[in-house]
Amino acid sequence: MDFRQHQKIFSIFFAIIFISWGLFTLYSTNNITNEDLVLNFIIVIVGITYPLVIFKTNLSKIFILIEGILFLCVGILYLQFYPKILFCSIGVLLLIASIFIHYRRKTKFK
Repeated sequence: MDFRQHQKIFSIFFAIIFISWGLFTLYSTNNITNEDLVLNFIIVIVGITYPLVIFKTNLSKIFILIEGILFLCVGILYLQFYPKILFCSIGVLLLIASIFIHYRRKTKFK
């Protein structure tokens, strides 16, 4: 097996682990708060997005942009102060990375 095949298999296992982790923590908790719902939603979205980036490489900048917007919105709207700073900074970094990837592909700069 080559590296690409190993990466595809790893991405499928990654998706299974993250989706099951996000759903299991919702069922195992007695008191579900807004933060629990939002963080588990983020875990499931990350678990879904990684295999999509691996299998559809031409759409990677769109997935990175959507994840950046999602992290930024979740950080601003739902979380307390310290997680808010973390999620907002991750969201901004993903947005900057998406813009940089788009700019690099647009100008053919490598």
